Amino acid sequence: MVISVCEKVRNHIPNDLSFFILSKLPLKSLKRFGCVNKTWSVFFENPNFMIEFCNNFISIPHSYYNDASLLLYQVKWNHNHTYMSFPLYLLSGERFENKVKLDFPNPFQHDNPGYYILVSGSINGILCLYDDEDMIILWNPTIKEFKVIPPSPVDSLPPYRAIMKEIHGFGYDPVRDDYKIIRKVGFINVTDDDDDHHVIPSDAQWEDMCENYEPFWEVYSLICNSWRKVDLVLPTCCSEGSHYNNDLLYLDGMCHWLSISHGQYGEQYLVSFEFTNEVCFTTLMPTLVFLDTDPDNVLHPAVVLLNGSIASILGYTTTFHISILGKLGVSESWTKIFVIGPLSDDIMYPIGAGKNGDIFFARKEGREPICFDLCTQMIEELDGVKGAYYSKIIIYKESLVSIGQINH
Repeated sequence: MVISVCEKVRNHIPNDLSFFILSKLPLKSLKRFGCVNKTWSVFFENPNFMIEFCNNFISIPHSYYNDASLLLYQVKWNHNHTYMSFPLYLLSGERFENKVKLDFPNPFQHDNPGYYILVSGSINGILCLYDDEDMIILWNPTIKEFKVIPPSPVDSLPPYRAIMKEIHGFGYDPVRDDYKIIRKVGFINVTDDDDDHHVIPSDAQWEDMCENYEPFWEVYSLICNSWRKVDLVLPTCCSEGSHYNNDLLYLDGMCHWLSISHGQYGEQYLVSFEFTNEVCFTTLMPTLVFLDTDPDNVLHPAVVLLNGSIASILGYTTTFHISILGKLGVSESWTKIFVIGPLSDDIMYPIGAGKNGDIFFARKEGREPICFDLCTQMIEELDGVKGAYYSKIIIYKESLVSIGQINH
C-alpha cells in the first residue's frame, strides 16, 4: 500500500508538536513547508502561533550578529549652520552608554574629512565611504587600512557635460572573493551660465538628459581595481540624489534598495542586485490599506535587516508596521509580524536595526535618537548620545581582512 508523504507527516507529527517546531523556523522555510499540510498553511491566521513565531524571531540569535557591534553615524551642524561635522561612534553596553569616537581616513589631509557611509552594515569588516566630490573609499577601521577607489573612464568626458554618479550598492562576490560597487552614471548639458553643475536630476530625467550621452550602469571590482560598464537597465533608488539614505542593504552576496515606479505615490519595489552573476530581482513592497486614513500621512517606507531578514517598516503618523520578506521576487511572501505604536509624535523615521529586535528611530532635529525594543515593547534612550541633523545605525563586525592584499 502506497502512503503519500502528506499522510505520513500527518500521522507522525501531532499539531501541537508541529506548532512548536514551525514557530522556530525562518519565514522562508515556513512558507515552503506550508505547502505540505493544510493545517500548517493556516498557522499564520492563528494569533497564538504568530505570538510564538514573533517571540522566536527576535529572541533566537542569528549568526549574522555574532561578534557584531553597533556604529552610530551622524551629520551635525554647528549652532549657526556654517560648519558640518560627521562623527562616527562605536557603541557598546546594555544602554549603549559606552561610546568611542572613530576617525575617518584622511588621504588628502583635509581640515574636516567627512564621508557618507553606504549600506547599513560592514562587509567582512569593510565599510564603503563616499563624499560630495565623488571620492569613494573602502575602509577597514579594525586594522586602520583604507583604499581610495580610482576614477572611472567616464571622468575623461568633455567638461561641458555634468556627470551624475549615484552609488546604489557595495557588496561581496563570494565566488570570485571580490568586493564590488555598483552605480548609475548620467549626464546633463551645462553652460557657463549654470551656477550649479551638480544638480541631481529627477528619476524621470535620467532617461532624457542628453541626446548623445545615454545614462548607464558601471561596476567597480577591487580585484581588478577598475570600473567597467555593464549592460543593465535597473530601477534607480527612490532616494537618489540624497546622501541621507537608510535604505541600502547588503545580505548574502546581494545589495538591495528601494525604488518607486511612478512618482511619489507610485508602486514601490525592493530592487536586489546579485554581485556574482550581476543580475537583478524586483519585489513589490507591502502597502497599507488606507480605509478612512489620509495617504498623505503615510511615511516613506524603510527597509532594514532585522535579525538576519529583510524587513519593511511602513509608518502611518506614529504607528509603524513591520513585515519580513520570505522570498525575493514574491510580493505575497511579505508577512506582517509587528505593529509598533502609536509612539510619541516627535519620532520621525527608522534609522536602522540592531541586535535582538532593536529598532532605532530618529527624532525631531536636536533630540537624541531612541531605541525601540521589540522584545519588551519599551523605548530606551541612548545614554550619552546627542541629537543630530541626521543619524544612521550600522552593524559592524571587526575583521583583519586586508584591502591591499585583495587588490593585489
